[in-house]
Amino acid sequence: MPAKYYHHHHHHASSARPWTSSPYRRRRIAAPLLLAAFTGLLYLWIYGAPSFFSLSPALKDAEHGDLWHSAGSSPAGRVAQAKPQLAGQGAYADVREIDALLHFIYNQTDRRLDEDGGTIRVEGLGSVHVDGTAPVDLRVYAANGDYNWAQHTKRIRSLYPLVVFSKTYCPYSQKAKALLESYEISPAPKIIEVNVRSDGPQIQAILSRVTGRSTVPNILLKGKSIGGSDELHRIHNEGHLKKLLEDSGFIVNGNPPTSA
Repeated sequence: MPAKYYHHHHHHASSARPWTSSPYRRRRIAAPLLLAAFTGLLYLWIYGAPSFFSLSPALKDAEHGDLWHSAGSSPAGRVAQAKPQLAGQGAYADVREIDALLHFIYNQTDRRLDEDGGTIRVEGLGSVHVDGTAPVDLRVYAANGDYNWAQHTKRIRSLYPLVVFSKTYCPYSQKAKALLESYEISPAPKIIEVNVRSDGPQIQAILSRVTGRSTVPNILLKGKSIGGSDELHRIHNEGHLKKLLEDSGFIVNGNPPTSA
């Protein structure tokens, strides 16, 4: 019996394949792996990384420093970069927010405060939600990154001394615009129809906070609100509107009715 058992065991051992863990076997496994790795590297070199490996916009912002006004690694630098730049404060004491708003409207005509799903993409800040009821960072009004506010302010005050924020369907806006048109003033008033802009509600919120007037028309003479249609007609009926316009640098060419 032992001899028979030994014979069976010896026969089983002799049937095992001695090269299962040999160098030859390891080479057969390694070769396809090396080929696959080489193919993958060649693909990346030619086509670049697949889109699912790319960074999200937020991470790209962080990588390139776009979440800050400029690149900086020190805590003090990051605090300075993150500090809001507000009109009428610090280095921007001579900047009025209403001028900054007009700069945004007239010099970045293709931009909106809610253009990116309710936010606006701002150079140096990333995506910003604009709450018009609170002071707005000046960088939002210069979303393209041009912060030369001395030049912007001078240009706005020169080109847009009389601005009417209006709504196309508002009868009071229509009356105010018709009265101003009868004066045939030069330069002509600039009309902003807030209801045709997607960010109209945000603009009205800003106007309400900055000028104290929440309705339209809102008539701005040299950046200060003189009221709406009722106020404009009162000044006209009292005989003061022509002088007010001329004293503000306008040329009055028309002969408006004595009362309207």
